Order: sequence, then C-alpha cells, then structure tokens
Amino acid sequence: MLSNPYPWIASALLLIPGALVAIAAHELGHGLVAYWLGDRTPRNRGFLSLANPRKFFSVYGLLMMLFWRVGWGERIPVNEYRQQSLWQRFAYILGGPAANLLLAVVFGLATRPLALYVNYTTVVMSPLGYLATILYAAYFANLSVMAFNLLPVPGFDGWEIVEVLFRRRFPRFFMDVSMRRLQIQQVLILLLFVGQFFAGNLLNVVLVPFYAPAATVILGGCSGYIGLFPCLPSASL
Repeated sequence: MLSNPYPWIASALLLIPGALVAIAAHELGHGLVAYWLGDRTPRNRGFLSLANPRKFFSVYGLLMMLFWRVGWGERIPVNEYRQQSLWQRFAYILGGPAANLLLAVVFGLATRPLALYVNYTTVVMSPLGYLATILYAAYFANLSVMAFNLLPVPGFDGWEIVEVLFRRRFPRFFMDVSMRRLQIQQVLILLLFVGQFFAGNLLNVVLVPFYAPAATVILGGCSGYIGLFPCLPSASL
C-alpha cells in the first residue's frame, strides 16, 4: 500500500456506497425484527425511516470500513423485554446478519454476469465498469459486515449468541465481560493493528468461517477485496 497507494485509495472510494448500504441494512435488520416481535420503540424513535440515515452510522465503524474493510453502525434502541423466548432473542440477534446476507445474494447475483468488468483498483473505467465494480463492492461490504458482526466479540452479534446460550450458567462471567467490553474491544483493535506488521491481516483468518462459505455459494468461489481476503486458497476464485 505504501509503495503504490493509488489502488488502495481507489478501492476505498468505490467501497463507500456499498459500505453505507451494508451498515444501514444491518441495523435496520435488527430494528425490523424487533418491530415484528411487537416492539414499537424503533418506529416511535424514527429508526425505521430513512429520512435521517446518519443515525445508523458510527464514525469509528465507517472509518474501520474504509481502512480495514469491516465495520459496524449505531445500534437501534429496542426494548429487550419484548424478546421473551429464546427464539425471539435469536431472531433479533440474527436480523442484522440476515439482512446483510440477503443483500449480498442480491448484489452478488447482479455482479455475476458483469464479473469481467469488475476493477476496484482504479476510478478510471467505463460506465459498465463502474456499475460492475459498485455492485461487487456492495456485495463484498455486506458479506464483510455480516461476517465481522458474527465474531464472538463483546458488543457484536456473535457474542450475544454466546451470551444467550450460556449466561444462565455463567452469569458472573458475562457480567464481568459486559463491564469491560470497551477495554476488550480496544485490546483487540490494538492486536489487529500490531499483528498487521508480524502476521498480516488477522481478519483474513478469523472471518473465514463466516465469509468464505457464503461467498462460495453466492459467486461459485470465494473472492475478497483490497485489504481483506478472508478465503481459503482452495475456495478462491
């Protein structure tokens, strides 16, 4: 990247529309499931409307999307007491990743006939090239946001799944983790940054179980983006 930053910058610019769609869809997915479960909080607070889309986005989550190709948004406020049963809780937690997966399928299928025109290393291309690349970037962004948020990290959907399954058995442990969530996230981000210099992008490894299978099914093979390639060599396009 340092020797020739142009492809990296071009890929970041081309990723912006897809990143905005992916992050907003993820949070809307959570909010819509909560609403379908009888919680009117998201609608009453205006979070089921696109009139002010800025409320879905976190500055840090967007910056992570541009620099590390993974990100998150601002969680829509809900009344968790409306989620009484185990399946309701799981439905709410998986609403965000499911929305991303659905959009990844849509954008991925739209990309397939235009695959030869995809080029995210430059901003100088034909109109068909722009269309193909923006569609592919949106496909990638949705899979990336889905996979990243499924990691079992405190504050993410993956951790909430673990908590639902085991909180009753280990209440003190989960309470301690909840109180130290910010510190844990800061340590993990530091490890991600430091690891870049010694072992490459660790996200290329930890995201594989969530990203690679979906990518392989949608496009017939796994492919990533400049800065993030969470694919097994045997499954790569």
